[in-house]
Amino acid sequence: MTKFFLKFSGLAFVLALLIATGCNEDNPIIENPLGPEISLSGGDLELLEGESFTVSVTVTPGDNPLSSLRLLVGGAAVPAASIADYVTKITAGSEDITQNNPLLVDATRENGATYIYEMVPFGQLEGETVTYSFEVTDKVQEKASASFDITIVAPPGTALDNELSGVLFNQAGPAGTGGLDLDAGTGTGSTNADAEIRDLGIDCNINPATAENWRAQMGSVNGTDMKSVDVAAQPEGFSFENVKTKEAIVSAYDTGITLADGVSTSATCVETAVTDVSAPVEVGDLFVVKKGTVYYMLQVDEVNKISGSNDDNYVLSIKY
Repeated sequence: MTKFFLKFSGLAFVLALLIATGCNEDNPIIENPLGPEISLSGGDLELLEGESFTVSVTVTPGDNPLSSLRLLVGGAAVPAASIADYVTKITAGSEDITQNNPLLVDATRENGATYIYEMVPFGQLEGETVTYSFEVTDKVQEKASASFDITIVAPPGTALDNELSGVLFNQAGPAGTGGLDLDAGTGTGSTNADAEIRDLGIDCNINPATAENWRAQMGSVNGTDMKSVDVAAQPEGFSFENVKTKEAIVSAYDTGITLADGVSTSATCVETAVTDVSAPVEVGDLFVVKKGTVYYMLQVDEVNKISGSNDDNYVLSIKY
């Protein structure tokens, strides 16, 4: 009986060993799994500030399905809450992908995919070089990454001579106010020889005790020419902040909206002719002024109406 039991036990052991060996052959344990691979279209880029670009990101698995794709800028992962600052759109094939970071790879792309990232170099200034990286991770946390550098370069054209600000006061205020020297950003009298623009003062037909009588309009003076900027006629992405060259200001002048001449009035309704009179000015309005061969661009940053006095004023940003 003992001999039979030993034989039976030995047979059971061999059978168990065969079963275990068979299972291991069906699901082999990979001690050093092959990780994923990643490749990017193109290489290093030179861009203008805020200029958009596109990157094609191709990811393929190794021994395990893909799990996620992550964007890093300057060596740091972009927070999910900030991804829209850098990425304007993601597509895979014809499908729009919801922006996230990391971007989770869905089951239909676990075995490889190509993502198209439409991006901007957010916050990057002229002269700066920043490294952008994409990192793919698979389901066992094997990783692969690829990188490229973006350098922000100066726009083509002639650099500006100056950027400054100035305050133009109500012409009906104290003597020596009502004009603005755009070269220095300093206030002058409305007819001072250094002024390029002037305020039009008050509406003499309005009682300041019952209503605001400052016209909040300005015009050119001393032979200068002023136009309103036609934003729709400017290149895509145009803004005052993005104007970096003299040529851009000249172009805005050439396509600008001509302003009609008008008059200013004193408190006693004495009229004075004024050239290139604007509509009532609002924050964000843009103008271009030409004096000889010098072109100035102006942005209205503030319109300050001061009740009970003629200290009303505009705060202007100036480039030339």
